[in-house]
Amino acid sequence: MNILLINNNPVVSKLVTLSAQKTSNELETSEDGLSIHTTECDLLMIDDAVYSESLMESINDSVKYQKSLFIHSKDTQTPDGFNGSIKKPFLPTELVELFASLAKTID
Repeated sequence: MNILLINNNPVVSKLVTLSAQKTSNELETSEDGLSIHTTECDLLMIDDAVYSESLMESINDSVKYQKSLFIHSKDTQTPDGFNGSIKKPFLPTELVELFASLAKTID
Protein backbone atom coordinates (compact mmCIF):
# COMPACT_ATOMS: atom_id res chain seq x y z
CA MET A 1 0.00 0.00 0.00
CA ASN A 2 1.29 3.48 -0.88
CA ILE A 3 0.67 6.11 1.78
CA LEU A 4 0.92 9.89 1.46
CA LEU A 5 1.24 11.70 4.80
CA ILE A 6 0.76 15.45 5.00
CA ASN A 7 1.84 16.54 8.44
CA ASN A 8 4.25 18.88 10.23
CA ASN A 9 4.30 17.16 13.63
CA PRO A 10 7.56 15.21 14.15
CA VAL A 11 5.94 12.79 16.62
CA VAL A 12 3.14 11.91 14.20
CA SER A 13 5.71 11.53 11.40
CA LYS A 14 7.79 9.14 13.48
CA LEU A 15 4.78 7.01 14.50
CA VAL A 16 3.44 6.78 10.95
CA THR A 17 6.91 5.99 9.58
CA LEU A 18 7.45 3.19 12.11
CA SER A 19 4.00 1.74 11.41
CA ALA A 20 4.47 1.91 7.64
CA GLN A 21 7.83 0.15 7.93
CA LYS A 22 6.35 -2.57 10.12
CA THR A 23 3.57 -3.24 7.57
CA SER A 24 5.93 -2.93 4.55
CA ASN A 25 3.99 0.02 3.16
CA GLU A 26 5.60 2.75 1.07
CA LEU A 27 5.40 6.22 2.61
CA GLU A 28 5.82 9.69 1.17
CA THR A 29 5.64 12.66 3.53
CA SER A 30 5.07 16.35 3.00
CA GLU A 31 5.03 19.02 5.68
CA ASP A 32 2.85 21.47 3.77
CA GLY A 33 1.12 19.48 1.06
CA LEU A 34 2.76 21.60 -1.62
CA SER A 35 5.88 19.49 -2.21
CA ILE A 36 4.14 16.26 -3.20
CA HIS A 37 5.97 14.12 -5.74
CA THR A 38 3.38 11.39 -6.21
CA THR A 39 0.25 11.66 -8.31
CA GLU A 40 -1.35 8.47 -6.98
CA CYS A 41 -1.55 6.72 -3.61
CA ASP A 42 -3.71 4.19 -1.84
CA LEU A 43 -4.08 6.13 1.41
CA LEU A 44 -3.96 9.87 2.01
CA MET A 45 -3.34 10.92 5.63
CA ILE A 46 -3.66 14.56 6.71
CA ASP A 47 -2.98 16.01 10.14
CA ASP A 48 -5.43 18.58 11.49
CA ALA A 49 -2.61 21.09 12.08
CA VAL A 50 -2.01 21.47 8.33
CA TYR A 51 -5.52 20.76 7.02
CA SER A 52 -7.43 23.44 5.14
CA GLU A 53 -10.15 23.40 2.51
CA SER A 54 -7.79 25.00 -0.02
CA LEU A 55 -5.12 22.36 0.66
CA MET A 56 -7.71 19.62 0.17
CA GLU A 57 -8.83 21.17 -3.13
CA SER A 58 -5.23 21.32 -4.32
CA ILE A 59 -4.62 17.68 -3.36
CA ASN A 60 -7.86 16.55 -5.02
CA ASP A 61 -6.73 18.31 -8.22
CA SER A 62 -3.29 16.69 -8.29
CA VAL A 63 -3.39 13.36 -6.40
CA LYS A 64 -5.59 10.33 -6.99
CA TYR A 65 -6.20 8.32 -3.80
CA GLN A 66 -8.51 5.50 -2.77
CA LYS A 67 -8.90 6.13 0.98
CA SER A 68 -8.33 9.13 3.22
CA LEU A 69 -7.62 9.38 6.94
CA PHE A 70 -7.79 12.48 9.12
CA ILE A 71 -5.41 12.67 12.10
CA HIS A 72 -6.89 14.95 14.73
CA SER A 73 -6.68 16.31 18.25
CA LYS A 74 -9.30 15.52 20.86
CA ASP A 75 -11.61 18.48 20.17
CA THR A 76 -11.28 18.64 16.37
CA GLN A 77 -14.11 17.36 14.18
CA THR A 78 -13.33 15.31 11.08
CA PRO A 79 -14.20 17.29 7.93
CA ASP A 80 -16.53 15.77 5.35
CA GLY A 81 -14.95 13.64 2.67
CA PHE A 82 -12.63 11.49 4.80
CA ASN A 83 -13.07 7.71 5.00
CA GLY A 84 -11.87 7.61 8.60
CA SER A 85 -10.00 9.32 11.38
CA ILE A 86 -7.57 8.60 14.18
CA LYS A 87 -7.34 10.66 17.34
CA LYS A 88 -4.02 11.88 18.76
CA PRO A 89 -2.28 10.58 20.75
CA PHE A 90 -2.23 7.12 19.19
CA LEU A 91 0.06 4.13 19.43
CA PRO A 92 1.97 2.61 16.52
CA THR A 93 0.08 -0.64 17.11
CA GLU A 94 -3.20 1.18 16.40
CA LEU A 95 -1.83 2.36 13.06
CA VAL A 96 -0.48 -1.07 12.18
CA GLU A 97 -3.94 -2.56 12.74
CA LEU A 98 -5.56 0.29 10.79
CA PHE A 99 -3.14 -0.11 7.87
CA ALA A 100 -3.78 -3.87 7.80
CA SER A 101 -7.56 -3.42 7.74
CA LEU A 102 -7.39 -0.67 5.09
CA ALA A 103 -5.09 -2.74 2.90
CA LYS A 104 -7.81 -5.38 2.68
CA THR A 105 -10.29 -2.82 1.29
CA ILE A 106 -8.00 -1.26 -1.31
CA ASP A 107 -8.00 -2.69 -4.83
